[in-house]
Amino acid sequence: MRKFLIRRFFAGILSILAATAIVFGLSRAAGDPLLLYAKPGGYGVTPEQEQALKEKLRLDKPLIVQYLLWLTDLLQGDFGKTLLAEQEVTKVIGDKMGATVQLAVASWVLATIMGVPLGILSAVLRGSVWDYLGRGFALIGQSLPTFWLGLMMILLFNTRLDWLPFGTRGSGESFFLSWDNLRYFILPSFAVAWGAAAVYLRLTRSAMLEVLDSEFVKLARSKGVGGTTIIWKHAFRNALIPPLTVSSLMMAGLITGSVVIEVVFSWPGLGRLAVQAVQDNDFPILTATVLFFASVFVFVNFITDVLYALIDPRIRY
Repeated sequence: MRKFLIRRFFAGILSILAATAIVFGLSRAAGDPLLLYAKPGGYGVTPEQEQALKEKLRLDKPLIVQYLLWLTDLLQGDFGKTLLAEQEVTKVIGDKMGATVQLAVASWVLATIMGVPLGILSAVLRGSVWDYLGRGFALIGQSLPTFWLGLMMILLFNTRLDWLPFGTRGSGESFFLSWDNLRYFILPSFAVAWGAAAVYLRLTRSAMLEVLDSEFVKLARSKGVGGTTIIWKHAFRNALIPPLTVSSLMMAGLITGSVVIEVVFSWPGLGRLAVQAVQDNDFPILTATVLFFASVFVFVNFITDVLYALIDPRIRY
């Protein structure tokens, strides 16, 4: 077990280092950061000012040296400053992180509430109308693009019916779980959660069907055990492993996949910040946000590997 965890830990560290190299290289290849100030060699910047800016941004050094200097600062907790506003990147990321995590948690909870019970119902009532409705719900949820679903929900529930707001995450002045704040989460969290709920439904349904068709369940039925006991005590407890282990990856996917939905709903989170950084070529913000997303995914993968090893000892071999 210890060797397994050590191997997975160092594999995660190497993955993060590879992510930093790729992100840094792509951020430099995206364009010249000096264009944020003025066109180099044009009327707005003198040669002396251009050279001073290059030295300030370390653009006068080879790319590998720039990366090593950036990585050294990163290991010391220094993510640099934004190019235009010259704010600390850690402060900017910290201000936006809460909104992204809140939306991801709300979407994850909603996806679990929708997907797992529907998966159980679809498996228990196999071949019925409820089974076909559940499978149709999963098929539509996995087929619809998130951005299109979000736009249609805004058009229907905000523009036409004027039932729910969008555009912010609430004032933040009242209690977090109050209706004044929660109503801002309904549209974006449902748009994100539908696809995740479809994954939960399909996994839960297939796992439940496998357990319900197993020999020990047939034996329990032959002994006269009630249907409710078979479903919840025997089938559900054994079928819970696949959705439980994938739930951590689902959470990471909801955090890292929030870019599109945050832009659609003008959600003040890291996804929208990353898109704005791409448009401005603000590479300190861009590299920090992408590195955060990559670190979250690697960390959650490590936790998932540990859970697999604890649940099934054969996994480590």
